[in-house]
Amino acid sequence: MRHFKLNQRVKVAPDNDNDGYNKFRNKVLIITNVARNKNEHPFYDESVSPDYLYDLQTIDGKEVGCSLYDYELVPA
Repeated sequence: MRHFKLNQRVKVAPDNDNDGYNKFRNKVLIITNVARNKNEHPFYDESVSPDYLYDLQTIDGKEVGCSLYDYELVPA
């Protein structure tokens, strides 16, 4: 399983079809928090373990407003 690191640059995976991600789909994003379980993030879904959940912001510092899992991201 590949995991991303704090401050790593990522993008939304091209095969991710969640329309809610369209406003930042083609932007480079920076990981601001890494959660491995529900103790580390209140919205972590234990059913996707061992995937991590990431909080993100754009290059210009704007919070994305949702958190994404490993399978939803690719390296930038």
